[in-house]
Amino acid sequence: MQDQLSDKDLLAMCQSGNELGFAQLYHRYAKKIFNSIYRVLSNQEESEDVLQETFVEFFSRPDKWEAVLSVEAWLRRMGVNKAISLLRKNKQYFSPIEDLEIRDEGEDELLEKEWRECQLTDLEAVIDQLTGVPKMVVNLYLFEDMSHDEVADTLGMTAVAVRSQYHRAKKKIYEQLKERYNYAG
Repeated sequence: MQDQLSDKDLLAMCQSGNELGFAQLYHRYAKKIFNSIYRVLSNQEESEDVLQETFVEFFSRPDKWEAVLSVEAWLRRMGVNKAISLLRKNKQYFSPIEDLEIRDEGEDELLEKEWRECQLTDLEAVIDQLTGVPKMVVNLYLFEDMSHDEVADTLGMTAVAVRSQYHRAKKKIYEQLKERYNYAG
């Protein structure tokens, strides 16, 4: 029965002190939010800690729940922001790129086609090999479905720098996939 309850129903249960509401919301979204956080941090323990902090903060702010249109989106944004804050706290800062490249749009179309043709597990493995800002840009853009502007706001960068980071990461991923498949074309 609880699986049939809406998020609004569960939030109402939480507001009335019913622990089942808290538990159901946590179980409904914990895995998804953990995956989003892990994509940013690439560390199991830190990701678990950030996940817990995210839910604790969310549950301790019932005054904000009226403004929540999507509990999942709200939790995901909180978790990703907390993960990025942790990276910054640990001195993993983001710096803007000064040397921007002019790119050929036809090349982008070819890269997109190649990406669609490769296996998802290979793509995830190659993305996981990226580090720092490029990895976060790719993960936020592709897996969290954020626009370049949203990624820029989240990371404290310009949209131009995000697009440049994304393009460079895409090229690097493409080269790694070419190597994996021994593709000479």
